[in-house]
This record gives sequence, structure tokens and C-alpha cells, in this order.
Amino acid sequence: MADKKYLLSLDFGTGAGRCYLISTDGQTHFEEYQEWTYEYPAEAQPGGSEFDAPAFWKILAGLIRKALHKAGISGTDVLGISSTSQREGVVFLDKDGRELYAGPNLDMRAPDDISAFQANFAKKIHASSGHWPFPMFLPYRLLWFQQHKPEIYEKIHSVVLLNNWMLYRLCGVAATEPSNGVETLLVNFESRQWNRQLIADMGFNLDIFPPVYESGTQIGVVTPQAAAETGLAAGTPVVLGGSDSQCGLTGSGLIEDGGIGVVLGTYGPLQMIVPNPVLAEPELLWSGCHIVPGKWVIESTSMEAGQTFRWVRDVFYSGEQGDVYVRMSQEAAQSPIGANQVLAYLGPRLPNYRNLEFVCPGGFSLRLPTTPGRNTRANFSRAALEAVSFGVKLNADRLQRAAQRRMTSLNASGGLSKSEVLLESLANLLQVTVNVPKQKEGSAVGAAICAGVGAGIFADMQAGVQALVQTEKVIQPDAVKSAQYQSLFESWMEHYVEMYGENTLTE
Repeated sequence: MADKKYLLSLDFGTGAGRCYLISTDGQTHFEEYQEWTYEYPAEAQPGGSEFDAPAFWKILAGLIRKALHKAGISGTDVLGISSTSQREGVVFLDKDGRELYAGPNLDMRAPDDISAFQANFAKKIHASSGHWPFPMFLPYRLLWFQQHKPEIYEKIHSVVLLNNWMLYRLCGVAATEPSNGVETLLVNFESRQWNRQLIADMGFNLDIFPPVYESGTQIGVVTPQAAAETGLAAGTPVVLGGSDSQCGLTGSGLIEDGGIGVVLGTYGPLQMIVPNPVLAEPELLWSGCHIVPGKWVIESTSMEAGQTFRWVRDVFYSGEQGDVYVRMSQEAAQSPIGANQVLAYLGPRLPNYRNLEFVCPGGFSLRLPTTPGRNTRANFSRAALEAVSFGVKLNADRLQRAAQRRMTSLNASGGLSKSEVLLESLANLLQVTVNVPKQKEGSAVGAAICAGVGAGIFADMQAGVQALVQTEKVIQPDAVKSAQYQSLFESWMEHYVEMYGENTLTE
């Protein structure tokens, strides 16, 4: 493969890290992937979580080396590097670039009393960022460190999001881009720059927030130290990418107004591209910036997606070897629509963004008696996938109402987009065409497109999409199956309303 040239993206996911290599013509790709878990320090409970940044960087550097080896190429064959990541995760750096704290999007630590902060800033934050604030976002972590670990807070020199932390490790330059920057609550989603007045009013030091540039901007080159750690070539361009959801849109081919996509990764964010900033009711939608300059998004997320399938794997397929997810999908396909009356409630739902709850009731609903051979693990796998599609439907209906625009097609990417059961369920529930790209890891592809733009391989995002994104599958709804899925959805909703309440559907 040495005759080809490649773009490389790093993906810091909630459940795993990934290195993705794709040739500049989009025809060849290689990837390496490793799952990871987090630490839950006692002093940050309830809700606190973090990770060992040097250890995680060692994992990521190892994934780069493995991907280069798998592709049979050297670092000189990589023309540009970018990154994507889960949103809300952040790293605090000291003046020497050492990590003081590293926390994922699961970190819910907050100061002891947030009522005054909410009263003073919630509406201002929503108007500026398009997000209603709650613990998980950066200001709460900064306030927690002010209160509980002032000796660390006082040493903070830079705050970087996880996608940009990986780039910092490669090139030594701290920077931010709008799509993930908005997830700090401190970047104004209209101006796409830090809201300096809001930051000052909160009492934070303006100097700890690095400059904001658009996705696709080169910020540096691979340093000799990073080259030694990763096998990349020193001097290779390092380029700003973006958040996993917006990179996923671009990596599935969506850059134009009205495009709707879902990234079926750990979570299931559903986003629509809009030409102007749109501020929705705080409980209904998030608003944000696309990685395409001059484009914005509105979002409603079905919460857990791949995370539920991973849980089913760990419970029902524990200890099995090989590609267990493939086996799960194959077995799920052998179960009939409705999974022999097994219904799953493992997280996919309609969130209230003003009062987002991460802990909620859940479980399975079974048809009794459980006669031998009836409720097999295939049924539980299928029920979990069908529940993901139900969550997407709830959020798609909300998104269409808010945007006053009818969905005619959906682009799906992410690991779960490999599941024929899920794709069929989505097409028939939503009664739209579902388009699936050849390269399923849309977030990684979107970041690779950013790398190509910044390295001068592509003139712009559109040229990158044309080069790297090809549609592999087009799933059309079927009238008979649509009726079956609609009936199944209604049955699922009966228990959903019992667990979460009728008002959750109208908020």
C-alpha cells in the first residue's frame, strides 16, 4: 500500500479509542481500536469520573503504531492528521503542558451548591451557547476545582477539549474549534468565539482558554517527541477536527442545509444542518456549530445507543471470542420483528435538556411464561437494537416539529450502522430512505476530511466529502414491515410512558 498516501484521524470515544487511516482517494482504510474505562475518585463523588491522561495517550500512540503497521506504511505516507472526540470531555494543562486533570463527558462533579450559579447564569449560557447548563459541562468542573482542589485550579494554564488534547500531544499547540468549543458553554454559538464577557462574569481567567479557529485549520506539525512515541513523521501537518457528532455528519456525506444524520456510537445524537444559528426552547433541543464554516446544527439525542448493545454483549456473550458484535447482529437477525415479544428499555429515550437525567429506570419486558427456547439471547440482542430505533424515532419526531421540516432521508454512521436489523427498523419506523456510507466510522472519516483540508489535499469540506465518502447501502421502507414496526413501537411506548411519564413526550 506504500504507493498510496493517507490521512489519519484519532477518535477519543466514550467507550474506546480509535486510530483511523484512510487513503486520499477514499478506497482503502485501516483502523485500530481499544476499549477503555474510567476512574471514579472518592473525593469527586457523587458523579465524578476521570482518566489517567499519560496512560490513555500511551494507548493512543500504540494504536497509531499498530495502524501504520497494519497498513504496511511509514509515517511519511501520512499527509495530515486530525482528531475527533466525545463532547464535554476536557483536560487541564499546567504551564509546562502536563495534565493536571483529565475528565470524560461522564464527569458530573459540581460545586456543593449550584443554585446561585444557575440563577445567575443559566439563561445567559443558553442564549450564548444554545445549551441549557447542568453538571457535566466545563464551568461546573472549574467551580468544583476552585472549591475542592484550589491548589490544582491555581495551576491551570490551558483548558483543552479531548479532541484538541490529542492534537496538543502531537504538536504542542493548544487550540479550540467551534463545534466542540460550544460544548464548554463558554463559546458563543453565533460568533463561534469565546464569550469573553460571560467568562469574566463567572470569575474565570480568560487566559486559560486557547484561541478558536475553524475546523480544518492547521495549528502545527508533529514534534520530534511525538514522532518517537507514535511512528509518525516529524513535521506532518496537525489540523483541527471537531466533535464526534458533527464530524459524523460530514463523514456520512452531510454538509448542506437540511441534511439529517444520526451517529450510532455510544450515544445516538440526531442532528440537522441549518444555515443560521437557531435558538430552540431549552428543554427541547441543543443548538451548535457544524464543522463546516458558516453552518450550524440543531440536535436531539436518543441518549444511549451502542452503550446498550455493549451491555448486552457483556451480559449475554461474556467470554466469547472473535467479533462478538457480528455474532450478536447475526443472531438478532434470526429473531423476528418484535423479538418474540421482548421489549428493551436500556436507555434510548427523549431527553429534557433543561433537566437531563442520566440515571433512569430500565430493563426488559418479557412475555410469560418463559418457555424453553423462547426467550433466547438473540431476542434480547434484537430487542436492544429495536429500542435504539425507537429512541431515534422519538427524537426525529421532535426535531422535525421544531424545525418545521419533514425528514425525507436519514444518513446513519457509527458502529451500530453495521447492523441490518437496526437499519431496517429505522427505515420502516421513520418511513424514510436510510443512507449508509461505505466507511461506517463517520466521525473518524469526518476528522480525516478536516486533516485533508488543513494539509491542502482538499480545497474545502465539499471536496473532502466527494473524495472520501461513498454510499454503500440505501435502505427503503417496506409497507408491510412499516406497519409491523409501527405497531411494535406503540407497544413499546405503553411501558415507556409508565416509566418516564406522559409529560416527557410534550416537553
